[in-house]
Order: sequence, then structure tokens, then C-alpha cells
Amino acid sequence: MAASVFDLRRWLEKAEAIGQLKKAEGADLKLEVGAISELNSKRGGPAILFDNFEGYKAGFRVLTGSTLNSLTLGLTMGFEGHLDNLAVVDKVAEKLRAVEATANDYPVEFVTDGPIMENVVKEDDVDLTIFPVPVWHELDGGEFIGTGCWQIHQDPESGWTNVGTYRVQTLGKNVVGNYISPGHHGNIIRQKYWDRGEPCPVVMCFGAHPLFLLLGSSDVPAGVDELAWAGALAGNRVPVVKGPVTGLPIPADAEVVVEGYAYPNDQLTEGPLGEFTGYYAGGQTLEPVVRVKALYYRNDPILLASPVGRPPNDTSYQFSIMRSAAIKETLRKAGVPAVRGVWVSEAGGGRMFLATSITQKYAGHAGQAAAIACNCQAGGLMARYSIVVDDDIDPSNNDDLIWALSTRSDPQEDIDILRQCWSNPLDPMITDEDKARKRLWNSRAVINACIPFDRLARVAKTYKGEAFAPVAEATPDLLKETKEKWAHLFE
Repeated sequence: MAASVFDLRRWLEKAEAIGQLKKAEGADLKLEVGAISELNSKRGGPAILFDNFEGYKAGFRVLTGSTLNSLTLGLTMGFEGHLDNLAVVDKVAEKLRAVEATANDYPVEFVTDGPIMENVVKEDDVDLTIFPVPVWHELDGGEFIGTGCWQIHQDPESGWTNVGTYRVQTLGKNVVGNYISPGHHGNIIRQKYWDRGEPCPVVMCFGAHPLFLLLGSSDVPAGVDELAWAGALAGNRVPVVKGPVTGLPIPADAEVVVEGYAYPNDQLTEGPLGEFTGYYAGGQTLEPVVRVKALYYRNDPILLASPVGRPPNDTSYQFSIMRSAAIKETLRKAGVPAVRGVWVSEAGGGRMFLATSITQKYAGHAGQAAAIACNCQAGGLMARYSIVVDDDIDPSNNDDLIWALSTRSDPQEDIDILRQCWSNPLDPMITDEDKARKRLWNSRAVINACIPFDRLARVAKTYKGEAFAPVAEATPDLLKETKEKWAHLFE
């Protein structure tokens, strides 16, 4: 059945088959699940499925670490094998390019039933506290049922269906806090309803195939239907049930879903949550809530969690891969030639520190690539450093990157500063005073760490004063031959 393509349980079976799933029973929901997940994210996986929580029904489970490495991310997106960072970025970029061209062939498929409808609870009977929700870090303001979640909104003007990942805090049996940063599509759509004096309908999915989380947390242009993109990636239309309350599409194979409304001026205290930047910069504030009108869940449901915190964290690898691929595609569309690779560093939260390697073709090529990378849709939010390097540098290798910065750039000549660029309240450098004044911007450094273009053509075979000094290393062919001949030394 096509529906099984989007079944999280099928994904789990495949993850286990390739050695990328471990199981844990009896972990404490208060901090211990979070600590285990944090340690696991530092080593790059595998996924961990938690079960048997004290005080909760057996079989109510929590999954973390679903996309921490190339194997599980590849399993999610449809490619196989151990690949290095840039190879994964290239694979994802190729898939996104293909999906963009074919997504219209994969509209959602409305069905009358699905596993998600095994348990249906409505109105006053809704009780979200039946689900085991971890407290991830000591300073968290409560239980956040939505970390690996995603939400569906529909634009009231165009009818565009958007999937976005935004954090959700359990504030009661049938009410959740919903923080969405300014500028995100979910917030823009929500505000359109409120401007009309209407409540905003929303579907929140707290457990499903990781593919939806990948797409929901990616920076795609307005108007893109991520459900159609998911269908194109999987080669099958996404089966959905029309929401009985909101009319919005509910993926038939999801694990836990709620329908509800966000009403104008309906706010409660939300937060804090340790965020992807590694800080509690968002604080505790009044935020919009969603009043849950219906709850749907499978038997033995699985919450998909993606806890954030000091990177590398549960989201940073997927953020880096998806954002790097999207930026590389943007540079291609913008006509920037000879881009070898893009890497948005995990250490920068998958947003704030990015590097682009190019084969320099003309004077100004490096500056062009660096400026576009940190100001496009995929790379613009919260970016702080955009570095461009030559094609002999792997931008995902910190040793390569620091070497290029140290030996090929001059701080006075090669660093430009852009001001009043796109940021948001989660930026730890923005003060509470600036947040109150809506001064939600930052500056960013654009750094040219390429060999100066006017000296590039004269890179010396032997050192000569005006030419750029030759690199002291063996040739790639010699290194390959040596590694093959002396393989036993490098096992």
C-alpha cells in the first residue's frame, strides 16, 4: 500500500535493519531521556526508541535521534550509504531540484480512514497528558510535546497549505503554547486570520515519518506545498484524511495529531526552552495558544521528538544538510558558477556560520557567492558569518576552513560588514530591550578567505614574491596510490 511509504513504523524497521536503531526502557522522563538524547546526538546517532515510562501506559513511546547521520537521513530521503558531508549535501540538492520540477504531480490523496483514526477523542475529553513528554533540560519551563513536530496551516487568501516546524508546550489537557518566530510562514498565515478577526485553524502532528519533519523545518519559499514535496520525494502521493474539525489535511499514517484553533489575543505564558542556538535566549513570555478540539492517535503511539540545545544537538545535522543543500540550489539559480560545496555549520546551530567553496572564475566572484549565501531565503535568518573559500578547501572541515581563514585572508581587506539583517528573538545577542522595541536584526561578516584573484593566476610552482605561495602537500593521486599500497597502515 502506498500509505505504508509514510509509516514511521516501517521507517523504524528499516533503521533497525541497517543498525541505526537502539531501544531504551524505563528512562526517567525528567531530564534522563534528554541527557541520553544529548549524549547520543554528540556521537551522531543512531536513533533511540524509548518505552515503558513510569506512570504511563506501556507502548506509549518517544523517538529521538531520527536524522543524526547520513544513514538515517538517507533512509528518510531515499538514498543509501555512508557519505561525507558534502556528498550528502549534493544528494539532497539533487533531490530537491527534482522534487521542485515534479511536485505538482503529487498532490495529497484524500482517503476516508487511516491508522491515525484508531483512537478519536473530542472536545472536553481531550487529554494530552496521557502522552509521555520529556523535560529536556533543567531550565525548561515545562513539557514540550512539540520539538520534532510539525504543523499545517492554510493561507486564507490563496489556499496554500504550509507545513512548518514550530515548538509546542503542553499547558493543559487541551491547550498548548505555540511559539512561532517572526517571519516564519506559520506566523504570517496565522496573522492573516487574526487581522480578519477570525481564529486560525491548525493541525499539529506530534508523531510521523521523519520526512515531514525534514521538510517542515526547511527554508522553502512561500507557496511551496511541503506535503506535495513529500509525495514527490517518496514517489507516492501522501494519503490524508480531511480534518473533521478544521477541514485541513491529516496524514493518514501519522502517530499523534491534534486539530484546533489559535484565537486572536488568546495568550498564555510560554517557555523557556533551551533552543537550537544552545541558549535560553527566548525567555518566558506571553505567546499564542492553540485550543485543541480533537485528538487522534494510533494504538501504541510514538511521539517524534527532536530536542534542541547546545550543538551538536538532535536537529543540527539535519539543519546543516537541508540548509546547505537549499543554499547551494539558490546559488545555482542565481547564476553563481562553479560552486563546489556549501556547509552551514552544526556548531552555529545550523544557521549562523556558513561557508561556501568555489572555483574562482572572475574578480568579485567570491564576494558575490558569500553575500548571496547569507541573505537568501535558506541562509538569511540569523546568519552571522559567511565565508567563501577556494575549491581545494572542504567547507565542512574545520581544519581546512581555519587554515584558509588564517593564510588566505587579511582582516582589513577581506571582511565586510552587513547591518540590520534578518534575525529573531532566539538570537542570544539581541537584548530584551531591543526585543521590546522590535529591533530584531543582526549584523553579519562576509569574509573572503580565497587566494586573492589577481594572484591566483600566478600561483607559483616554486615560490616567487608576487605569486601566491604553493601549498605544501602531496598530490591527490600520490595520496591515493600511497593509501592503496600501504592500506594495512590506515585500517
